Amino acid sequence: MKNKFKFLLKDSIKKKINTKPFKIINIVLLIIMVGLINLDSIVKLFGGDFDDLVNIYVVDNVDVYDDFKQVMDNSYLDVLENYNAKVIKSDKTIDELKKEIIDDESKDIIVNFTNVENVTYENIFNVDVISYDYVDTLLYQDILNAINTTKINKAMSIANIDQEVLNSIYKNVTVNRVLLKEDLDENEEFMEALGGVVTLVFVIPFFFLIVLIVQMIGAEINEEKSSKSMEIIISSVSPEAHFMSKLIAANVFALVQGLLLVLYSIIGLIIRLLTTSSSSIVGSISSSSGIGNYVNMFLASDMASKLLSGIPLFIILILLSFFAYSLFIGVLASITTSMEDYNQIQTPVMVFLMIGYFLSIFASIYKGSLFIKIMAYVPFISGILAPVMYTLGELSIYGLIISIILLIIVCYLLYKYGLKVYKVGILNYSSSNLWKKIFKALKS
Repeated sequence: MKNKFKFLLKDSIKKKINTKPFKIINIVLLIIMVGLINLDSIVKLFGGDFDDLVNIYVVDNVDVYDDFKQVMDNSYLDVLENYNAKVIKSDKTIDELKKEIIDDESKDIIVNFTNVENVTYENIFNVDVISYDYVDTLLYQDILNAINTTKINKAMSIANIDQEVLNSIYKNVTVNRVLLKEDLDENEEFMEALGGVVTLVFVIPFFFLIVLIVQMIGAEINEEKSSKSMEIIISSVSPEAHFMSKLIAANVFALVQGLLLVLYSIIGLIIRLLTTSSSSIVGSISSSSGIGNYVNMFLASDMASKLLSGIPLFIILILLSFFAYSLFIGVLASITTSMEDYNQIQTPVMVFLMIGYFLSIFASIYKGSLFIKIMAYVPFISGILAPVMYTLGELSIYGLIISIILLIIVCYLLYKYGLKVYKVGILNYSSSNLWKKIFKALKS
């Protein structure tokens, strides 16, 4: 019996993995994953108008160039880099610059500062912003903001306000945050930000792999029933061995596919590191708004050790969830005789998945929700929701253990009673109402 079970298992896995469609799909997935991770580099590789340097020529007749350039470089450097723009003081006349822009049909911009006859605090200078075509809204707005800031600086200078006083005026206010809650978690704000990342990194692949398992088990069982090969197989092996071979094969395939996706992501990141200049990498990592800031916060907090202690339980919970969904859908698939029937019974599975998916998204928004906490213990939902709740600090390590125990109990009950339904269902070719067949099998 063991040899027959191994044969069924190997044959089922081989039919899924050692096929041309699987290899072609994974080559496509590799290209897509690497492409998505390096999308900006691919876009730049083909070049375009964005690659041309945009010169912001400043014609300064009122001695404000240094102030204007300082404001642009300090406050809007990211925007300048995104538009590949550079602020330059020009010694050419307005007419010469206009002629160059018209002849080249370039994206260069002229900022022309001119004197006014009667200087007041409201009217310090006149400004013309000249371009061949419309300037992108964001860049244009930032140029206007820089002009207004320059005007304020110039007005204060005319008012004979000392430079030290000016610096003091522009210095940011020092704010002392006082939180009255004594047992407040110092990482709470960071955990809220991390919740969105966890949802993307964990929830979406989990959803994808469960759907993959559901589709594969149903397709294979229906293929054997429609080809009438089920009788031959069941006459050689027990329904239990046949049932387990299908479940294990589907789960192995899903895990292999999941690991391949992780591998493709790593390859994409390596390619990105190799094709990106070291200065750009250091700049993006060290940026206060970049990934490096979150990494430093994560390592400085106690969340790193907390997650490390939770990861083994995450893995157990995920594997048990995969097995529970496999058992549930395998039992239902045995009742069906066609893919049309099977598509009907996928609804309960998709409902559980969608509930878990949306609750995982809402978990970081509705923190402390009793309903979401209770749902984190519900089998079929706990596998996708409990790890997110634990990461957000809404569930303890004991909560994860309870979720695992409940899921084990459900798996046991599904196997014990579902196997009986499976034995009846796989040889049932009746074309009667699908749900009547399910209830009849349960009665039997």
